[in-house]
Amino acid sequence: MSRASPPDEFHAWALGLIVLATYESVSYKPEQIALVATLESKVGLSRANLETLVSALERNQPLSTEQATLSREISVSKVQQVLDLACSVSKRKRTVLFLDDAALTLTPTYLIEFLDIVRALKSATIAPKASVYPGTTEYSPRFHAGQDSTAVFVWLSVEADEYQSDMDQIARCRFSDFEQIPQDVIELLRFAAFGIPRAYLTMLQSYKERPAKTSQQTLNQVVEAHLNARLAEFRSIAKKVPKFCELISVGETVLNGMVRAIKASNTDSTVVQLLVGIPKEDLTEITKRMFQLLIEAGLIFDAKEVKHGTPERIYQRYIPHSAAILQSRALTSGDAGGTLKNTAEALRRKRAKHPVRRKLEKFVDDANLIHKLDLSLPPCPSCAAPRVSDEQKFCTNCGAQLISLSTFDNCLSVSIEEVPGLTQWQIQTIQKELPRLRTIRDYLAMQDPAAELRTAYGFGLRRSARIADVLQAFVDDFLS
Repeated sequence: MSRASPPDEFHAWALGLIVLATYESVSYKPEQIALVATLESKVGLSRANLETLVSALERNQPLSTEQATLSREISVSKVQQVLDLACSVSKRKRTVLFLDDAALTLTPTYLIEFLDIVRALKSATIAPKASVYPGTTEYSPRFHAGQDSTAVFVWLSVEADEYQSDMDQIARCRFSDFEQIPQDVIELLRFAAFGIPRAYLTMLQSYKERPAKTSQQTLNQVVEAHLNARLAEFRSIAKKVPKFCELISVGETVLNGMVRAIKASNTDSTVVQLLVGIPKEDLTEITKRMFQLLIEAGLIFDAKEVKHGTPERIYQRYIPHSAAILQSRALTSGDAGGTLKNTAEALRRKRAKHPVRRKLEKFVDDANLIHKLDLSLPPCPSCAAPRVSDEQKFCTNCGAQLISLSTFDNCLSVSIEEVPGLTQWQIQTIQKELPRLRTIRDYLAMQDPAAELRTAYGFGLRRSARIADVLQAFVDDFLS
């Protein structure tokens, strides 16, 4: 939106869509269509007027006097009233709002506003449900994950005991001829789905519809297409959030290195290896954010940490995408062993007891890719156009002067203790309780800085929010 008050109009747009969806849900049954008119009259929000307002906001059109008045009248309390009335006339006890696509489609600025709406709408009778992503979802200081929300992890590991039964049960409901598909194909496509039921169903459908000479050829084409789609989605994050451009590029290199390590481990082995382990001390705030982006795109699975050796060392375990493992023939010995039957048999073997344990830099050809990993320069401050190169001084779109590389690097390198506005006690507490938060670079790499600050003794909701505001204001002033 390019208006004088985009946050206010974004709120009106989001709340208007929720009200319209409520009307639609109530009128889903023909006998309840008349109830919508009752709701409209009780709350004073006409469906026709809301549709016109939402359409004007989406098209960035000037608002009429009536539309502007309506946008100001839509409030969280009025939307809560609509939802509670709809719940009552539908003879239900609670309302569940499904808002899954917002965190995937909204820009970071509007996503923060959206999460504030989610927080405000929650009540004893209203339960909003929204998907968030470990890499790009950034919370505002006003939204407190764990207090304003309950996190539910919904990704099923391919190594889970119930993985096969759950995935196949879903497939049987969708495909009446599921049992006629070759068993080896089912096993490999289920493995390639990497814990995502929708991916499993899509690949099964594609396998059935795709013409090919052999089952092996069809399977390879389906798995390759699925992997390419996941990689394209991962690369698109760099366009949505330009500061992650370098993290995306290096992340894909690390993923390929993990697959190569697994392939080397499975060569001439009687057990199958799917896990890699990285020493926990290798995971800085920047590298952790890189892995969060890989997890968000579904390219690696976080298999939690494990302790090995004497003296005890902690390794963070990851499973790279199973489609990448299949495409590189990493389950069988040598490239010649990648037949459909041999791969399916290898998948049934006993799993290796320990992961492939390597330092993070060993998964890339040039260790400097890890040592010098950093956030990318911000886009144009005037028009948000991406940079062509790091040395660029003026925007190619609007001609505005860009932040120089040295200025950006100087900002990231500023120590937290040098930021004005923080008290001496706050600085000492951060140094003692949050050893990973040393510079502005560490702060910007955190997904939810306010939540990280609240882990320190003495930092409550308000104080952590104030500290986050001070740090963000410093960054904005430094780069302005």
